Amino acid sequence: MNLSPNIPETKIPGSYTAYNYYAGPNGLPANIQKVLLIGDKSSAGSIAAFRPTEVATEQDAIALAGAGSVLMQMYKAAKKAWKYAQISFLCYNVAGGSAATWAFTLTGNATAAGQVGVECNGVQIVTGVAKTDAAADIATALAAEINNTPDAPFTAEASSGTITLTAKCKGAYVSTAAGGLNVSGFSTATGVTAGSTTATAGVGTVNLQTALAFVFAERYHIIVSPVNDRTNLGYLKVHLEAAAAPLEQRGQRAICGMVATPTMDGTTLVSGAATNAANEGKYHNYERIHIAAVKNKLNATAWEIAAGLGAIFASNSKPNVPMNSVAIPGLATPALEDKWSGEEQDLLLNGGVIPLVEEDGQLCIVRAVTTRTKNSGSEWNKLNDTGVIASLDYFREAILSTHKVKFKNKVIHALLADAINEENKKVAEDLEKEEILRYIKEYEDQFVTQESTNVPGRMLCQIPAPVVPGLNQIYSTIDLYL
Repeated sequence: MNLSPNIPETKIPGSYTAYNYYAGPNGLPANIQKVLLIGDKSSAGSIAAFRPTEVATEQDAIALAGAGSVLMQMYKAAKKAWKYAQISFLCYNVAGGSAATWAFTLTGNATAAGQVGVECNGVQIVTGVAKTDAAADIATALAAEINNTPDAPFTAEASSGTITLTAKCKGAYVSTAAGGLNVSGFSTATGVTAGSTTATAGVGTVNLQTALAFVFAERYHIIVSPVNDRTNLGYLKVHLEAAAAPLEQRGQRAICGMVATPTMDGTTLVSGAATNAANEGKYHNYERIHIAAVKNKLNATAWEIAAGLGAIFASNSKPNVPMNSVAIPGLATPALEDKWSGEEQDLLLNGGVIPLVEEDGQLCIVRAVTTRTKNSGSEWNKLNDTGVIASLDYFREAILSTHKVKFKNKVIHALLADAINEENKKVAEDLEKEEILRYIKEYEDQFVTQESTNVPGRMLCQIPAPVVPGLNQIYSTIDLYL
């Protein structure tokens, strides 16, 4: 062995000692999951389009995205789900966009005290009504109350008893019946009537392709999309595949939410909500895309569902631990008629869609699956659970970390292949201790490192990855004896 201490030359007698921080095991890298929320800001938000920005506090989030914006709603949902989530914002421009509006008219004079208000996805904003108050005055007071409520997703104007609400963000997706803002006016004050709400849909489509191009070089472990259409999830797939490729090595996962509804032909059912959602999962069939679905209606938007689930994914520091029955705090729960049956849940899971159900008063994950269910048209379960791809990403990151520390600027000497191979085994053994990999001794002969015979300066490694699967099921038989 040739000793080469990293100590400057000196003629002064004495004993000199330096530290080498890289001699022992490198250890496993921290499995921190950075979350990127993609959405739109309000006019009050200062964040520039297509510029990813880390968010440190809620005050920063409000300044960047504007209170009540899609991005701010996503931020709040994520932080309610897991307050330690490390969040960045990415804002896009809605092409040719205009904001949705909702209008309703108050009529009559109050003959008794009560309340008049507006309800949006289960949240009410109200103003008090006194006896003899006129409809026009009540409308003005309600509009002021709405505009003084920062979290409101719309602004309000009153004119001659008519209240017009305008969404703070543009685009058609904001006002979709399934997964968007559902708004209506109401009155509990005797003598005052709130007419039916007239909705005008927002205009403009979301295009994630441009936004994703601006963050391609950065590593975000969880990317949350506010929309779930096939075009944008297609853009996400292209982005995820390219980022995870061998020359980039930034494994990431994407999440979207869906409020699934049945397809009707008049009064005839064409296909159920579960079938429609499962078909979307089968269409994408990709191990880095996750679709979480609720049925018919939920007092939350699709983008809030996605953001809450994204934060829960980020909270799972051990990648292969299943998230069965894990709650998503802060999200609403479905009404009785909107709950998935067991048969529907199975249909969704087989289609690669995550059913969200109520357990103990909270919205919970049934099983965290990816949309990857097929391989060349055949059933394929290898990458169905998200923990598998997450574990592979973490294993690769640990291997890369070790290679950078141990073998940076080395030359290819006779012992290098063995040294690299041993370090690869050590990383795998460390992950075995953490119960992320298993049976490393049994796979020992499959760790192979050798010098390339074709390209000078290149070492070739073969590394087995026996991932420990999460426990999803226990099948039991109970025998009756009398």
